[in-house]
Amino acid sequence: MLGLSTSLPGRPLLATGALFLLSCLLQGCASGGGGSTNTITPPAQIAFYVDCSQSSDGAGTQSSPWNSLMDANSHAYMAGNSILFKRGTTCNGIFQPVGSGISGSPILVDAYGTGSLPLLNGGSTNKEAVLLQDQSYWEINDLEIIGGVTYGVYVTGSTAGPLYHIYLKNLNVHNATGTEVARGDSGEVVFNTTGSNQTLNDILVDGVTAGPSNVSEGIYIFAGGYWLGPPLQTLGNNIIVQNSTAHDVGGDGILVSQATNATMQNNVVYHTGLCSNCSGSSSGLWEWWCNTCTVQNNESYNNLSGDENDGGDFDIDFYDNNNIVQYNYGHDSVGYCISVFGSASSVDNNSIIRYNVCSNDDKWAANAAQGEIFLNTWNGGALNGVQIYNNTIYFNPAAPASVLNTMGVTYTGSSPTFFENNIIYSTVPGMIATTSPFKLDYNIYWTDADASMQWTWNGATYSSLADYQAASSQDAHSIVADPMLNNPTSHSTEKPTSAFTLETGSPAIGAGTNVCFGISQCTMGTQDFFGNPLPANGAGYNIGAYQ
Repeated sequence: MLGLSTSLPGRPLLATGALFLLSCLLQGCASGGGGSTNTITPPAQIAFYVDCSQSSDGAGTQSSPWNSLMDANSHAYMAGNSILFKRGTTCNGIFQPVGSGISGSPILVDAYGTGSLPLLNGGSTNKEAVLLQDQSYWEINDLEIIGGVTYGVYVTGSTAGPLYHIYLKNLNVHNATGTEVARGDSGEVVFNTTGSNQTLNDILVDGVTAGPSNVSEGIYIFAGGYWLGPPLQTLGNNIIVQNSTAHDVGGDGILVSQATNATMQNNVVYHTGLCSNCSGSSSGLWEWWCNTCTVQNNESYNNLSGDENDGGDFDIDFYDNNNIVQYNYGHDSVGYCISVFGSASSVDNNSIIRYNVCSNDDKWAANAAQGEIFLNTWNGGALNGVQIYNNTIYFNPAAPASVLNTMGVTYTGSSPTFFENNIIYSTVPGMIATTSPFKLDYNIYWTDADASMQWTWNGATYSSLADYQAASSQDAHSIVADPMLNNPTSHSTEKPTSAFTLETGSPAIGAGTNVCFGISQCTMGTQDFFGNPLPANGAGYNIGAYQ
């Protein structure tokens, strides 16, 4: 999948001098030492109140609140200030506050009173409903945000230097009024900087709902700033997207790019990629140019695509290094469950895919050839180390295909690449389509199709496990057997609690291996898909995602 455009426009702020003057007028300035130094006195009022249902404007106190976003936008906020919107009220227009907090003392936006979340309505003429530009140390909580043409919430910058600590929590952002033309041109919650080497650091999106709307992205964090390309690019750091939902958008559900130390966890993404005539393909939840990134405990389903590529649940895209995709549930999308890609002369290093459940994907015949686990490289890209183990897969594609497809991959480096301890339960004969750099073993293959199973290895197809084993020297300990899964064809919403577990007597019980034996810096992890701890003695592993 190609990366998003980096030419997203920003909006200038008031000049520094104007901000200082405005702060002095509103909060008071004192001069000391015969006027040789100016200091800003501590604010007499830390909290500012907004109640847009009031007929007359006030002073910003709880007893005399401001009654418009114009008031809220005209104040220069300082560290420790709060802007509080009254619950059950609606404010119309763009919310564009100015100022920055400091480390340990951010500026807080929140709700007060009782009732429904305060509603900020950006309308159909403002580019954004909420805008932060070249600002740090803000926390925005407990709001419903609708409208804005291109963005619901837009965090951006155009100057050099890093931005820090932007937290969005418990927001419902939806119905931006624009319509996607090309993937990545808009979004409900978007972080993107345009300053040369400007980065985003310490970013948290927690409990945010993005969508529905006709814009492109649900939640998108482009943490590395203006595109300079490797090796010049400086990446953002410490990015977390968790407990959030993205749905019914034209392009991607959740995307983090140009970041180090990113975590995407406990999210739900569904019904994305709805723009069928927009340029570029999309996927549910993915990362691009992400180093040391973890994707875990997410559900991604019913994702579409603008063309015959992608439309998948999860994607480790190119320029990614040391990524882990674990404990996730992907189902009912038009493309793959999990992919690993390398392109543009990039080498993706050490991708780990483990303890995931994939079910009933590849629902478009044109996309089905990708399979459930899809690896591919092009334009000089390569993969170095892909470890796929202890996953459980129910494969029911719209057209015949193989569950594991790595036929278009270029490999480099010495990191181990293997497919072990996995359960494949398929409705079609195709099991794997792969090449010699991959090591395969301790897998269970099963189909309820009437035709013979097929293993494609180095371009040759074998119709029996024994013939394939003899020709390839692969899958020596693998078997063809009913894995005896509880409800093996399940693909309902919400992460399974009993489906895909092992029945008593399953041939998968205790038949796995320690895939990390003899491999330095390799670990089996600490738990399975269902949260069960792994065997304490390091032996007796089951095959599949259930331990």
